Amino acid sequence: MQNSSTLPFRISVIGNDDLGRKASLAYKLLAILIATVYASTLAQLPDVQFHDYANYLVHAENSWIRLLSLLSQGILVALSNEPVWMLINAGLSLFLKPESVVAAIVFFSAFVVSLTVIMARPQQLLWLLVFLLLAMVVKNHLIHLRQGLAVAFFIAAWFTNARLLKYFLLALTPLIHASFFFILMILFISNLMLQIRLGPGIRSSVLVLLSLAVGAGVGYVAAFFGARQAKEYEFVMADASGIGFLIWLSVLVIFAFEGRFFLRKHAFVLSLLIFYLVSYWFIEIAARIFESGLLLVLLAGLSLTSWRLFAFKSIVFFVLFAATWLMRATEPALGFGVG
Repeated sequence: MQNSSTLPFRISVIGNDDLGRKASLAYKLLAILIATVYASTLAQLPDVQFHDYANYLVHAENSWIRLLSLLSQGILVALSNEPVWMLINAGLSLFLKPESVVAAIVFFSAFVVSLTVIMARPQQLLWLLVFLLLAMVVKNHLIHLRQGLAVAFFIAAWFTNARLLKYFLLALTPLIHASFFFILMILFISNLMLQIRLGPGIRSSVLVLLSLAVGAGVGYVAAFFGARQAKEYEFVMADASGIGFLIWLSVLVIFAFEGRFFLRKHAFVLSLLIFYLVSYWFIEIAARIFESGLLLVLLAGLSLTSWRLFAFKSIVFFVLFAATWLMRATEPALGFGVG
């Protein structure tokens, strides 16, 4: 007999397997509908008023040329400059106009991310919709298209049960957006520390040291491999207000109070939070790296209990959702514009 609380919809008659299957199918169809509306809406928004839109049109037109130019400089240079992103643009440009290439990438990324997230926690649909509408999430589909596409591959990999497919998709992510070199590094080290059964205190200390090392050396590494970020970023102390630091420090503290089982189950999420909080003060790309794994942090928060769940949801809704959108209300294109 199946408890009705585990089903996507509350059902008055318990124990009817056909009814349970229909409910599950109904939720899947609802998830596809919501994901389609979400992706279609976002795909229509980017235009010349949005940050980097003109650059994405250039990518759609000239990716083959750029990729060949990078390959002529060596395989390491090519691998360090997101070649899969360029291959996808080049392939789509064979059939679509540049504007349609951008729209197709936005739709695919938004659809995969939203559908996967909605299917991840059926009992928390309303909160999942809040997550998908956060400005930090939406902007990856509107102005950070490279990152949004990589996030789609990463989220799909995270939730698939097919091991080979999982590793394949994960391997592609840093070749779409370079932030995933850091994400995969954190994931690998986090899993390694779990396998050798290090306690949460030691794991945290290792992550702090790793974050300091990355903050000190990432600029040199980027320059050595010829990554585009070496020219775009200075890799110095970020000129930040500290608000983001305080918000996510509060979330980390809430997570820590949930106990050892939670900390072990969500070790990667905790590692990502620690990496962000330490590197926040050293490199300006800390937030971009953190946002690549943001959705997993948010989904982990739904596993909290008691006052910790209430505190987490309060931060998400009142600070990350309501306050953020209110501040953006008077900005061009809700803060995504060039003006």
